[in-house]
Amino acid sequence: MEKILIIKLGALGDFVLAIGSMQNIKAAHPNAEFTLMTGAPFVSIAKQMNMFSHYIIDNRESLLNIPYTLRLAKEVRAGDFDKVYDFQIVSRTKYRYFYAMRLLSRKSFIWHTGMKNVTEYHIEKKHPLSFGKCTKIPAKPCGKITDLSFLHGENKYFHELPERFVLFIPGCSPNHPHKRWPVGYFSELAARLAKRNISVVLIGTKTEEEEIKAIAEASPLAVNMINKTSLLDIPDLARLAIASVGNDTGPSHIASLSGMPTIAIYDNRTKQGALTGPRSINLVSPDTIDKITVDHVWEKLLPILEKAGA
Repeated sequence: MEKILIIKLGALGDFVLAIGSMQNIKAAHPNAEFTLMTGAPFVSIAKQMNMFSHYIIDNRESLLNIPYTLRLAKEVRAGDFDKVYDFQIVSRTKYRYFYAMRLLSRKSFIWHTGMKNVTEYHIEKKHPLSFGKCTKIPAKPCGKITDLSFLHGENKYFHELPERFVLFIPGCSPNHPHKRWPVGYFSELAARLAKRNISVVLIGTKTEEEEIKAIAEASPLAVNMINKTSLLDIPDLARLAIASVGNDTGPSHIASLSGMPTIAIYDNRTKQGALTGPRSINLVSPDTIDKITVDHVWEKLLPILEKAGA
């Protein structure tokens, strides 16, 4: 049986965008045994794909952590892989895993790198523990995903959801404050929706607790779901919403790929992260993110509300 390793460590949005390529690889190798190398937070998503038999967890600790590095190298060698698809495409995967496999693999293998501009490296090993001859050739892209219909959560708190609502995703990585649309803008948008008798449902984590609380206070119809939803709940939550509005963050990508209208707001540095779902609207500022006004978002959201009879 052919053994294939797929490497995709994160972040969340990038991991979700790679799912389609993973599924295409599975279709191309229906009888293969698949292993996924990823971060621990993404295993719950991957398990619902019904694709992977094994997982190698890499939470991206320092290369100077020698026991950690040796443990990962040992797991990669033990996999005895015939092919590797590296979707992470960073120096970590190139220098830690690619060269480790060239040295430690007991047989010839193929290493694919990239999803759009894909390159194959054919490593021909005549003797175990030899470095192997490397031949580099271009290859075809792996493709995209259009929906997350397979993904479902426990939906424990969905009984608290209102009948008509817009999903707000006001957070993002604390390391990227330039990606956050101002809280005051989210608050004004929530107030406008309340005037049309439309609720807002706010999701996030403890890191954006204060922002979410401020937005919730702007609408008497707001429902604060902070820490009440998991990553696996988001597709079902998005499908129940009239639309979603959010920053450039993983949950926005999940909502987008769930097939429902999703508006994402970007500053001028994040054009490459645009949502790819079939009903997505990407608003990209020519400057800082606050240059996207509430009126800009309302102009895109209003036709969606009217079409939904809201």
